[in-house]
Amino acid sequence: MKAIILAAGKSTRLYPITLESPKCMLQVGDKKIIDHQINWLRQCNITDIVVVTGYLNHVIESHLNEDVRFINYSNYENTNNLATLYSVRDELNDDVVILFSDVLLSVKLLYRCINSSDNICLIVDTENITDKTMRVIINDDLITDIGGHIPVAQADANFIGVAKFSGDAVHDLVVKMGALLRDDTYLHDYYTIALRDLSAFGSEVSYIEVNQDPWVEIDTVEDYRLVELDGIDLPNLLGI
Repeated sequence: MKAIILAAGKSTRLYPITLESPKCMLQVGDKKIIDHQINWLRQCNITDIVVVTGYLNHVIESHLNEDVRFINYSNYENTNNLATLYSVRDELNDDVVILFSDVLLSVKLLYRCINSSDNICLIVDTENITDKTMRVIINDDLITDIGGHIPVAQADANFIGVAKFSGDAVHDLVVKMGALLRDDTYLHDYYTIALRDLSAFGSEVSYIEVNQDPWVEIDTVEDYRLVELDGIDLPNLLGI
């Protein structure tokens, strides 16, 4: 299994903090966010890690040096992560775990996702449904819809930005992403729009629940300030 960390975006909602540094380079505890993610992936025995960069790619690459593999996506300003992930479709050839680069979560939670027996497994939070992250609809224990278009009041959970795909499932994902991107309508969508379509055509999009394991997505200045002020259980979250 390999890991792909999507770290190409400009993170404008974190301006001015991210004017000179991508948000995956924000300091949390004694490490950058991306350092924590790489450390946790290695604790889960994943050593092949691909970081897809774009905005200020040199900052990430010089920091991580040769610890991981880098692929630069130059069109990050004009698209969203559907196009970013599709740009590295040659890497989507085996079991893979895909992470948004702004997510902090417990190693235990990441391990549960990676070791799921399901072909597609998303980590979701059914207890704290907010407008800050992507929401999902669940029917008969499967995810049938996902995206920001789902009202909070109608959502069953939030997707936290980490998903595992088997080799067979990731092939279907690539095909569906390619079909969507033939229409410029979807250039600004997240790759999860492909999951909605896969579900509609019979693929089982499964999930594991966060339960009591801590996690946080740093998407705004307020999110980061809360983390800096220890608004979450950092020792448990970071494994320290």
